[in-house]
Amino acid sequence: MKKRIRSLAYLFLIAFLSHISIFAHTTIGRLRLESNIKDKDCLMLLSTDKSATENKDFAPLAPTVISPIYLCQNSVATALTATASTGATLIWYGIAATVGTGSPIAPIPSTTNIGQTKYYVSQSDGTGESARAEIVVNVVADNGSAILNLRCDPTQIAAADKNSSVFFDWSNTPGLPNQYTYSYSVEGGPAVTGTTGPTNLQVFSLLPGQSVTLTVWHTTYPCDRSEFTCVVPCGTATVTPNFAAIAAICAGSIPPVLGPMSPNNISGTWSPAIVSNTATGNYIFTPNSVLFPCATTQTLTVTVMPLATPVFATVPSTICQNATAPILPISSTNATPISGTWSPATVNTSTSGPANYVFTANPGQCVASPTTTFTITVNQNVIPTFTAVPAICSGATLSPLPTTSTNGITGNWSPSLNNTATTTYTFSPTVGQCATTTTMTITVRPNGTPTFTAVAAICTGAPLLPLPTTSNNGYTGTWSPALDNTNTTTYTFTPDSGQCAATSVLTITVNQLRTPIFSSIPTTVCENSVAPTLPLSSSNTSAITGTWSPAIVNTAVVGTADYIFTPDNGQCSDELTVSIRVDPSNTLVDFSWTVTEAFSENQVITVAATGAGDYLYQLDDGPFQQSPIFEYLSPGYHSVTVQDITGCSASITKNDVLVIGYPKFFTPNNDGYNDYWNVSTLVDKLGSKIQIFDRYGKLLKEIDPNSNGWNGTYNGRPLPATDYWFVVDYPEDGIIKKFRSHFSLKR
Repeated sequence: MKKRIRSLAYLFLIAFLSHISIFAHTTIGRLRLESNIKDKDCLMLLSTDKSATENKDFAPLAPTVISPIYLCQNSVATALTATASTGATLIWYGIAATVGTGSPIAPIPSTTNIGQTKYYVSQSDGTGESARAEIVVNVVADNGSAILNLRCDPTQIAAADKNSSVFFDWSNTPGLPNQYTYSYSVEGGPAVTGTTGPTNLQVFSLLPGQSVTLTVWHTTYPCDRSEFTCVVPCGTATVTPNFAAIAAICAGSIPPVLGPMSPNNISGTWSPAIVSNTATGNYIFTPNSVLFPCATTQTLTVTVMPLATPVFATVPSTICQNATAPILPISSTNATPISGTWSPATVNTSTSGPANYVFTANPGQCVASPTTTFTITVNQNVIPTFTAVPAICSGATLSPLPTTSTNGITGNWSPSLNNTATTTYTFSPTVGQCATTTTMTITVRPNGTPTFTAVAAICTGAPLLPLPTTSNNGYTGTWSPALDNTNTTTYTFTPDSGQCAATSVLTITVNQLRTPIFSSIPTTVCENSVAPTLPLSSSNTSAITGTWSPAIVNTAVVGTADYIFTPDNGQCSDELTVSIRVDPSNTLVDFSWTVTEAFSENQVITVAATGAGDYLYQLDDGPFQQSPIFEYLSPGYHSVTVQDITGCSASITKNDVLVIGYPKFFTPNNDGYNDYWNVSTLVDKLGSKIQIFDRYGKLLKEIDPNSNGWNGTYNGRPLPATDYWFVVDYPEDGIIKKFRSHFSLKR
């Protein structure tokens, strides 16, 4: 029994040490192992490892695992991993902690549901099986966040590590623990994993140009992850391939081969890999990014020259016989000139007909054929023929000479046509027609000048005889325009055709009729006045003389009479009729007037003249007017003048026209102006009486129109400035009338 107890104790010690080993390994891998091992676990372990203890004194330790593991919900999970001891194999039990059948295939955790799942693995060394290690897998919900501001930050790299390391930096996500798990690889190499507390990671021992791709996530929040790639700067290690430029090639020729290694020993590939011999193109050499991460690309342009046929713009296809031979150029006029030699080397223009000249291109040029044949035809020269132009008179219309000869030669003539002098014209054929120059003479006969006897000047309207159609020197023709006996006109004589005579002109002066002007003859006179004299010479600038009928103005008869002035002959003057009106004299006998009622708002004087006639009316010193009515008059005496509009009656003036009114205000301030108020226009109205009242009807003063009036006081005291009322009793047309109104006292 004691031996049994010792065996159990020994097994318990082994199990305990095994748990301690698992705890140590998981601490290195940042895993946590449950520390409280219950009795039933020990019993289970003892039961599981019974066969092992029976076969071997010590069972193997549990495999090394990383636990807990955090996975993002619905992410793609990979098979679980564990590290077996040397020579041992892993046995996976899925989620079975104590029972179940083991498998060499690691399970793939499900990420569908959020929560925690425990997986178990042991290892066997061939003689015994270890205890099962626990791997806790936590599936965490995706909260949509990511690592903040993941970036390359070369500023935090020490100077000595600038070209051999990269520095990743990021920001901690608020509210999440500052603990990260990372995985990085260099240039696609094996992944390196680990954890970090700081929000940065520096990878060392790199070469210039190498890239590092880092994936980092919160250890307990695997959904919160980001990926970024940093590259070690090449710095002075940057190198450029130095392939030499490729010379242009001819289309269809054997293309050059692009080598995989540059002269400065940089290997890589070309794109495209084969040079085309049909079209110009760019070829890009990309260095091997693994062997030469700091090498740049190089581009070579390979120009493919098309096969050309020589073109010679200066070599004509035809040439005229005996013309100066064109020079056969040794270089063509193509965009890329083609050089070569000719056979024969000189063009022969002495023999008419076609001849071949062969151009042989120099070697090494992109030509379609090594030789090209050109044909040059030598044409015989012809003489242009034209129909002769008959002689013309000087100034006659000369039609343009034809620019195409009767035998089909085109060209131009010189000099310009001249229809005033005999001229020889030269026809120069257009270049390239193989024709000679020719001439033509056009005879121009001089014109004579027709002469005519001058026609004496006439007065407007006088008869004008037809002009002669034959000149004094025998030329016949016509005149234009038609004869005009009302205006001075120049007439042109146009000779009949075929006479070689110039046109001639003849001016006939037509003196316009003048109208006599008599500024001293009046248009009106008064009855029985001295008769005005009718002058026998007009007052025009150049006087017109003549006679009057009747010769004397009769002023004894009232009315209008006509007097006719007849100019003397030869003065080109019209007859003039002057009308003189005799106005009656002394028609104005007297005039009377009426004035509107005294104190009217609008005082009006109406004048009535005695006697037949038209009159003008004047009030005081105002202007004369045709209306006998004067309105809005001031009180007092006025003068009225009536005047005969013809001036044949003496004017009459009367100064006793009285308008009765009253002043609207007065200013009793003893300045000598308007110091008293009175109705002075009633001074001649005997029996007039004026009473003055205040606004309450109190009688203040009674005055006579013949007195000075009221000075604005009552019982010797000045009254205030205001309106005061008055009542006037006055005689008019034998009747005593009464008028009431008011006026203002102003101080």
